Amino acid sequence: MTGSVVAVPANARAPLRRRLAGSPLAWAAVCLALAVPWAVAGQATELIPYLLMLVGGWLCGFSFVNATFRMTPVRRGVIVHVIGALASAALVVGAVEFGGPLLAAAPEWARISLVIVQFAAIPAAGWIWLGLIGRISAAVGTSKAKPAPTAPEWVRAEHGHGSEVGFAAVPIAMRTLTTAIVVIVVVMGSLAGLALVATGDLVYALGPRLTIIVIGLVFALPAYFAFLAVVRRRAVACAVGFGNDRLWLRTGPTTTIVAFRDLEQLVWRSSSDAARVEVRGSGVDVSLVTGIAEPAPGATAELPALPRRVLGRLQDEGFALERSRRGEVLTFRRSHGRPQPVE
Repeated sequence: MTGSVVAVPANARAPLRRRLAGSPLAWAAVCLALAVPWAVAGQATELIPYLLMLVGGWLCGFSFVNATFRMTPVRRGVIVHVIGALASAALVVGAVEFGGPLLAAAPEWARISLVIVQFAAIPAAGWIWLGLIGRISAAVGTSKAKPAPTAPEWVRAEHGHGSEVGFAAVPIAMRTLTTAIVVIVVVMGSLAGLALVATGDLVYALGPRLTIIVIGLVFALPAYFAFLAVVRRRAVACAVGFGNDRLWLRTGPTTTIVAFRDLEQLVWRSSSDAARVEVRGSGVDVSLVTGIAEPAPGATAELPALPRRVLGRLQDEGFALERSRRGEVLTFRRSHGRPQPVE
């Protein structure tokens, strides 16, 4: 490996195919589009289209909540989240209250769209409200007498060569975490659907508004908090450090050292509930998600930005840098081509 520096544009972005594959909205569009043939045939309440619309709606809510957590300043994200929660609740209530008359008078394409919106709006609104409840819980749990929590900071490594940052994280792959959430949404949605069918008279007596609240209290909230509690129990004290030619991961009592020459991919996301570091290389595949872990007292569930020294060293080692659309996710991949020096 030469000592030249790879010319990597600061705004380099992942290929469109890879960005779409990792976009919740893209997968939501796929799920909802797959439900259209059943809606056209008047079979939107069958199991498969019902689950497709359920997952598609949840993905829309998931994407919206993540977007509000990425907004700066934080106050803007909170305001947008509150507006979205109120709008989603109004959409659900409006769809339930006025959906029937609208469907009767609407043309065919509009009827299909309204049916899909009716089914997808409930899980979307539920996730948006769960996210808002999480914000409120975090705000209430923070005493005004205590200083505001801050993101973990880089410190000089104990051996004096490089820097490291400590944080609490859950060792879990994002694909596994997302799959678990989807399964919970599908299972809870199916149970809610069966409960609505079995208690038709009760639903009629309660009305649409109270029915939605009951579904949230009986199915959504317990499942969400139970899942969060189970996942957080797996959190451990972690640290990530960077030296001149290597990085190291400390997970509890275990320390893994990866030389840059053996590293294939590094993913670094600083904020949101998907804040994490992923390291893949020769015999190493580690994913530490800090966004869902209970942070240490006085700290937030975040990661600090990568130091410029680390960015430059990785580029010098021949890694190509890809940034997500808003720049919140940095992905370094081994460039197998010959590094080109900066002119």
